[in-house]
Amino acid sequence: MKLYSEAESLLNDVDARGFTADQPLEVGVVSQFDQLHYHGVESVQQAIDDLGISSSDDILEVGAGWGGPSRYIAAKTGAKLTALELQQDFSTVGAEITRRCGLSHLVHHQTADFLDVDCGDRRFDHVVSWLALYHIPRRAEYTAKIRDLLRPGGTLFIEDLTTGPDHNKSDKALLKKELFSSSMVSHSDYVQSLTDAGFEIIYADDMTADWHSFTSTRLQLFDQNREAYVAIHGEALFADKRHFYAKIVEYFTSSAIGGIRVAARRV
Repeated sequence: MKLYSEAESLLNDVDARGFTADQPLEVGVVSQFDQLHYHGVESVQQAIDDLGISSSDDILEVGAGWGGPSRYIAAKTGAKLTALELQQDFSTVGAEITRRCGLSHLVHHQTADFLDVDCGDRRFDHVVSWLALYHIPRRAEYTAKIRDLLRPGGTLFIEDLTTGPDHNKSDKALLKKELFSSSMVSHSDYVQSLTDAGFEIIYADDMTADWHSFTSTRLQLFDQNREAYVAIHGEALFADKRHFYAKIVEYFTSSAIGGIRVAARRV
């Protein structure tokens, strides 16, 4: 995916704000750039509030990217987190940012395929994930694995893409290539997959209209900020990100995709 074409771009962002070389960083500064989902830390704060995350909790973030949500949760609550990410380059940069934020004692970055990772007897109080699970194949298998990794009564917070009402009218092969969608399903099938795996649904909000508006505004602002972005990251990365941002807007506009926010509890 073109959104993930340059992991070290985060380092360039913090350097451009005057935090060069090995300078310590503040989560409040980094979180302006390290959140790859919609509404940034506002969404992460909702997870904290809705799941009741506290300093005694042990949390797994699946598809963590740079680990932005994990760092924010750790800084806000003192909880311990494992930021699990498939791409080594994102894990490496994320771990460096976490170290510079002084949070390595709370956030552990692990590079692994979620379907293959072995957590042994370890169980988590919460599992969280933002715009990542639809990338993973074998939905029934990974949903069951999430449940098994939670302690009884443990909770789950997910934001993810779904198929939209006109998904069948889209070029599915191209959409899969652009979004790397391996297990995208409808809103109702998403909820059913969690129920089938042994979760009690706390809520399952349709985020489609909200995210359509958000991504449309994001694209407009990105274009307006082109000169400043290119000065930091160059033309090639601007082109890659703009391509992805435009495709997301296109797919929301054509109702090829939708969005869901779910909170659930292991029963």
